[in-house]
Amino acid sequence: MCDTTYRPRPTHRSLGWFLIFWLLPVTATPQPVESAKPTVPPDTYGRWEMLDGPPEISSDGRWLAYQIQRVDREHELRVRALDGDIEHVASWGQSPEFSANGEWIAWIRGVPENDRETGDEEARTGAGLLALTTGDRQEHDAITQFAFDKSGQFLALLGFPPAEEPETTGADLLLLDLSAGTTTTFGNVTEYAWSEVGSQLAFTLRTRNDTGNGVQVFDPTEGRLRTLETSRSTYRGLAWREMAADLAFLRSLDPAGADDDAQALVTWQGLDATTAQSRQLPLVEALERDEAIVRHRVPRWSDDGRLVAFGIRPTKETYDADMDDPPADSDNDDPDIEQDEAADEDDTTLPALQIWHSTDVRLVPEQQAAEDRDARRTLLAVWHLNDDTVIRIGTELSDDTELLGGWKHGVERTESPYPWGAMFGRPYHDVWLVETDTGVRSKVLERERYVWESAGGRYLLTFDGDHFWSVDLVSRERHDLTSGLGAIFRNQEYDTPTDRTPPYGVGGWFEDDASVLLYSRFDVWRVTPDGSGGTRLTDGVGDQVVHRVIDLHPDADTFDPKQPLYFSLRNEQTEQRGFARREPGDTHAESLLLEDKWHGALTKARDTDVFVFRTEARDDSADFFVAGPDLSSTRQVTATNPFQDDYAWTRSELLDFESETGVPLQAALLYPAVYDPAIRYPMIVYTYEIQAPQIHRYEAPDERDYYNFTAWTQHGYFVLLPDIVYRARAPGLSALEAVRPAVEHVVDRGVVDRERVGLIGHSWGGYQATFLSTRTDLFAASVAGAPLTDFVSFMGQIHWTPGVAELSHWETGQARMEVPFWEDPDAHRRASPIHRVHEMETPLLMAFGDDDGVVDWDQGTEFYNFARRAGKQMVLLVYEEEGHGFRAKANQIDYHRRILEWFGHYLKGARPPAWITDGVPLSELEAEKRRVADSARRKPQNDPRP
Repeated sequence: MCDTTYRPRPTHRSLGWFLIFWLLPVTATPQPVESAKPTVPPDTYGRWEMLDGPPEISSDGRWLAYQIQRVDREHELRVRALDGDIEHVASWGQSPEFSANGEWIAWIRGVPENDRETGDEEARTGAGLLALTTGDRQEHDAITQFAFDKSGQFLALLGFPPAEEPETTGADLLLLDLSAGTTTTFGNVTEYAWSEVGSQLAFTLRTRNDTGNGVQVFDPTEGRLRTLETSRSTYRGLAWREMAADLAFLRSLDPAGADDDAQALVTWQGLDATTAQSRQLPLVEALERDEAIVRHRVPRWSDDGRLVAFGIRPTKETYDADMDDPPADSDNDDPDIEQDEAADEDDTTLPALQIWHSTDVRLVPEQQAAEDRDARRTLLAVWHLNDDTVIRIGTELSDDTELLGGWKHGVERTESPYPWGAMFGRPYHDVWLVETDTGVRSKVLERERYVWESAGGRYLLTFDGDHFWSVDLVSRERHDLTSGLGAIFRNQEYDTPTDRTPPYGVGGWFEDDASVLLYSRFDVWRVTPDGSGGTRLTDGVGDQVVHRVIDLHPDADTFDPKQPLYFSLRNEQTEQRGFARREPGDTHAESLLLEDKWHGALTKARDTDVFVFRTEARDDSADFFVAGPDLSSTRQVTATNPFQDDYAWTRSELLDFESETGVPLQAALLYPAVYDPAIRYPMIVYTYEIQAPQIHRYEAPDERDYYNFTAWTQHGYFVLLPDIVYRARAPGLSALEAVRPAVEHVVDRGVVDRERVGLIGHSWGGYQATFLSTRTDLFAASVAGAPLTDFVSFMGQIHWTPGVAELSHWETGQARMEVPFWEDPDAHRRASPIHRVHEMETPLLMAFGDDDGVVDWDQGTEFYNFARRAGKQMVLLVYEEEGHGFRAKANQIDYHRRILEWFGHYLKGARPPAWITDGVPLSELEAEKRRVADSARRKPQNDPRP
């Protein structure tokens, strides 16, 4: 149910006072806070709110739409006036869109989680519509999608097809005239699309008996309906030309419902005139005999209307048309033919068989996982409407192809010359250039890894591991763009073994390919692609502040040199965040906002200088602020979780320390919600890779988020999030060398009890939690979710979800082992937790889903059996039918609570339940599950003392 509420303006939380606060040393110990506030009971977690997705601003900058997701998975859309106190609330509202004229907003009304889980057929999405000037609201049930026209006067709403015939019949399409307040209904619609001029609505039809299938165009301003085609075929792929009244679509060659996928490509030009011209791509003359247009690529127009891009595939024929029929006498004693004939008589004699070969570039499981996607791949081609010629851009279905800006050229990237690299994490490809006018193909780049296309289509950009280069597609000249700029563009923080280091990145292009934005570690450079030089636009290197460009006009392909550039800011030393701006003609960017908070999601209204951005901190839930172009005089316009002030809450601190090998690192330290400096607290250490940037990210307490840091602080724990950087072939030791000094740094401050430190992580972090448990007695207990445990066996395993071999992930990916097992067996054994399981003194809780498609859960059972044989304290939780991350609500909550019970016993001395000390026989398992499920009524274990 949707309701409109009028709420007072939220309490203004000024950003200015932080400008003083952030000048203080970030490592200063926080002063003790005497608070009688209670901690948050877990059974009230559900009310906590989180911003969900980016903000939407009306084109005139007067209204803000934002989505709220609560911990109980309830969802609502809020639409707030930026120049007043009015706020409208729509339950389950999502995907909001303002009309172009700023007078309306529409949204999809989602389905509650419980209805989705129960599969209620009556639980369907709907749509809502709000008149922003009057507050009048409409609700429309059973709607799948909506779209405003470009003027904002009309709204199209597409419903659901009949439940008894969802695949063979279209749905009702409602067309609302928002000015007149009238509705026109069209039946049996499967697709629709608005033109960018003239507010013409094209739609495809699919009727029950297929006699009324076709394509129609309705002009609501004149009330004129035009039928373009009608037949028993299936119509799809509506595509208007940008800023023109030209339409393209696909029509199946066979009647609707047939299995054949072959299509005809049809265009209509001049649909804004009384007469329009229709063309159909002549299949016989333009395509090869064994090719067909297919439905998996929607047609696309060139800007000038001369070309239409589409997709083709080779046809599937049982026999080659050139092959003679077999002899009629069948007097053939070939045993192979007899075997085939026997197989035809009884298909059950065929084996259930896969054939895996060591030369397979793509494993059979990968081919299976990608089978549907592969079936939709097409060869890109363009149709010249002036002479009915077709130019093929793609030659292999496995290659990536695209048209460059301006459509003078297309490119095809092929990996086939480098199969070894594709198989083992060192991919390279050649780039072929295709002239769209002539079809002439030429190889322009060879053995490249990093390639970008310019927005205007004149240049290709490459990176050789140190410097950027360009290729001028007109002159075919190569230019070195960055070696003379005196800056490093190679990502120096990249700690994964590779034969070609990646760059910091590419920020985008200016109009007419005049220049490109490239990133060094801290700065943004504007570089000319002809090799004539570049200019540093920012001054981040001096203050160690990372600048990255923000695209405030995502509908544009390029940056406008007459408009200011905005940048996101991040101070690597303090983790302060903010924004900067560079006006045209300025020497460098000006810092507008830089604070000890997380600032992001900077968005601008289309037609006015109204800016909105998101701000949050570990102790301050995310809200949106509105400001002018210089981001001064900011004003808070949302107020999430106003009730948080009623409870004790965590706060965060940034720590600086060194690894045992002398590498400067940082960590985020979260304090217990109720903190007494006279007490030494227990602490939970969460490991993954780089964690310190999380210091300012707000996190609502949530039992379904089983690794929820805020919940742990509510239970009286410090939480430490240390950074880890890695050395090749030593991932476990690298983690140990980083985590151990981080823990010592906190213990030395006198706030944490050395004997009550726990360790936890998941996946790669679970590996670290397992490895460290076998290499040090620093931790009183450990929890490992879905960990890698044996580097020897895991190297040869398969990542089952995508069906790929682990080898690339192993050598040049996250495992960072650089070489296979046989080239350095000692390193693999040193990195394996299982090879020292007999020395483990840390009680270990491990959790796996028995359908994990990322880390095979045999890694868990193998370690469990070794630990059991070695007489070590270990519990393995196996969640049935769960994957790498647990999805079922009951499983998420159960795991969260068992983590707290595990640490509650080992870090606080709480009386352990039987599952920790003795295990649970199958006959008592249901009662044990019920015990944990009913534990929500218990108060948080916020007393830190054992």
